[in-house]
Amino acid sequence: MVRGVTPEPEPLPTSLDPDVPGELLADDHLIDPGAYAISADETEAEELTETEAEAPEDVDDPEQLSEAEAVAAVAASSRPVRKAAAPVKKDHPTPKQKSGKAAGARKGTSPAQFVRESAAELRKVVWPTWSQLVTYFVAVLVFVVIVIAFVGGLDLLFGQLLLKALG
Repeated sequence: MVRGVTPEPEPLPTSLDPDVPGELLADDHLIDPGAYAISADETEAEELTETEAEAPEDVDDPEQLSEAEAVAAVAASSRPVRKAAAPVKKDHPTPKQKSGKAAGARKGTSPAQFVRESAAELRKVVWPTWSQLVTYFVAVLVFVVIVIAFVGGLDLLFGQLLLKALG
């Protein structure tokens, strides 16, 4: 592409405009900047050395710079601010320090209250049906028989090995 004077394109809406449809990013009216040449001695990105207070000297678009500064100011103002408050000296101990217990600790309940609360909790339980109970019982019984057979087999095996080794 030959570099030369190109006609000034019509201004595009900025990316901060909420009414910009995504199709504008793929339109044909965007100008191809051409090939970029990177010198051999540049292997890393250039470090910025300016402080925030300094304004860049080679600003191409002052309007874009002011817009970016406004966005940066909004972003900086939305950061949480840490409040440095001095410790407050209390004139009395908190209830936890005074009584030795937690401030919201419950008192002991009577046996009757314990039974009432236990019965209320048991009413919330979803109890299995008779067929579920039989199924679970058989499953547990089969598992226990398998484990007993396995442990009994190991006991018999080790007993025989021990008798041969010592006898």
